[in-house]
Amino acid sequence: MSGSAEGAYVFGKVARMVGHLEATGVGLVPDHAVEVDAPDARAVEALAGVRRGSYGAARALLAATREDADWVLRDEAVVALAEIAVDDAAWLEAWLAEAPEDPDALVVEAFRRIREAWKVRTAAAAKDVGEERFRAFHALLDDALPVIEAAVTADPADPVPWSAALAHCLGAAAPRDVFDGCLRRALACAPHHPPTHLDALQYISAKWYGGNEEMLGYAARVAADAPEGSPLRALEIVALTEAGLAAQRRPRAKGGSGAPDDARTDGIIATAQAYSASRPPEDRAARLVRNHLVWALNRRERWAESLDVYRSIGRYATAYPWKYAEEPLEAFLRFRDHARSRLAASIPRNGTVPAPAVPLPDAAREQAAHEIAYVPAPPQRASQELLLCGATVRLAPSGRWTLMESAPSQETPGKRGRRATMLRLGDLANVAETAFDAPGLTTLVARREGSDVRVLAVVSQGRTTVRHRWAGPGSTPALETARRDADLLVEAAGGGDAREVARLLRDPGDPGELLVRTLHALGLPPLPPGFGERTEVLADARGATVHRARSLWQGMKDFMNEDNDPNPPLELNGR
Repeated sequence: MSGSAEGAYVFGKVARMVGHLEATGVGLVPDHAVEVDAPDARAVEALAGVRRGSYGAARALLAATREDADWVLRDEAVVALAEIAVDDAAWLEAWLAEAPEDPDALVVEAFRRIREAWKVRTAAAAKDVGEERFRAFHALLDDALPVIEAAVTADPADPVPWSAALAHCLGAAAPRDVFDGCLRRALACAPHHPPTHLDALQYISAKWYGGNEEMLGYAARVAADAPEGSPLRALEIVALTEAGLAAQRRPRAKGGSGAPDDARTDGIIATAQAYSASRPPEDRAARLVRNHLVWALNRRERWAESLDVYRSIGRYATAYPWKYAEEPLEAFLRFRDHARSRLAASIPRNGTVPAPAVPLPDAAREQAAHEIAYVPAPPQRASQELLLCGATVRLAPSGRWTLMESAPSQETPGKRGRRATMLRLGDLANVAETAFDAPGLTTLVARREGSDVRVLAVVSQGRTTVRHRWAGPGSTPALETARRDADLLVEAAGGGDAREVARLLRDPGDPGELLVRTLHALGLPPLPPGFGERTEVLADARGATVHRARSLWQGMKDFMNEDNDPNPPLELNGR
């Protein structure tokens, strides 16, 4: 292919991608609505209570799960409670002091010990873990063993403590006969308990103590034996993820020569698709299967099918498999964007993007969030940086800050611009990532999502570094996360007490009030009157101006023209 022909081909592909990109987003929930491992609504009160130091609701919840044999909810709640206790175990210590033989307290403590050990080891590959860390890891695992044995003994019918035992086998490199014994005991309690089989897949995977063929064979047997409607019917899709990663790391992995062949892979995907299609959108039982399914479809470059699964996932991402790529939320959104752009580029210029082939979640129909961005520059500097961005916004000076909001009323009807679509300028964090990537322009974005969620984000040098979400009880971050985010917020705002900000980030109270108090603690200007109740609240602000999107060519000319004021007085308040 000649240089000119190659250039024409690339240009045509980009043109198709830009032209069809917006249509690929139909039925997808907005970025800001996606959550990773969102807790079951029945566990929210218990999680909020222990973060306040009270274990009463947690005790009642776990007792009910035992009585009802609701092992999936029990496992999820125990794991979440243990994660909280790793950062602050005072409530758990008080519970154990009051009832040292309580099977519910013991199982949480068993998982806490396991989580604490893995936190010391980290998730790094063995070659990257220092000798001192390994010694501490194994010492903590040794300390955990009596607690696991006590939890298992306290309620022999409960499969959940055996998951702690299986996790201990993994970390301690327990002999195969020990692992097999623990697995048999767990399955005797509940033969179709998904966490048990997920733990088993890890132990017999090629990255630990087994191989791809053994793992895939185990998943196939479990799936064949699983009852109708169980996510275990599609367990092979999880094994497929592990096999593919093992093949990447070691093309000739032990126990198999790599990932399964195309026919076997397509069969596993088809089974998972059938299971996904049998479940409603945003179904809790289908979350893990769907997240692994979309991972597999992306690897096979089956973009239209992938986007349909993203639509069925809706707001509910899971930590895995995305954690294998990067921070889970970032990876989920980045892979979803990639699927959209690849599908758009594959459609002929006069073709049509396939319509969604699955029922859509209600969250895909939600209205856009209300937002205000705090830009640390005068309006004229902010407008100058926005010239190449393709967004239409309103800017209002407020002390050393410029407040910024989207201004859709000032856009030319029907001409939002393909550049804005391609750059995903649907929210102010995306605008800030694109426009304010220079040092010294770290921007904060306050959002209202729906009626009861508030978000405060930090965008620095082209990427979002903080995205804190207040959503009432159950949304409180870990102490370590809150401290990290508080430090970044204080640094971005140029003031404030990081300890007070961290406390506000962990407060399970009213989200709207907490956002207002946090902005005050950071020394930021208050939100404009009407924020969250009506759009374009800066329209009547003193000194407000509108920056209208330019064509790329006009934006470049204006950017290079030092005498041009990109924010002229005639644009005041859009009039």
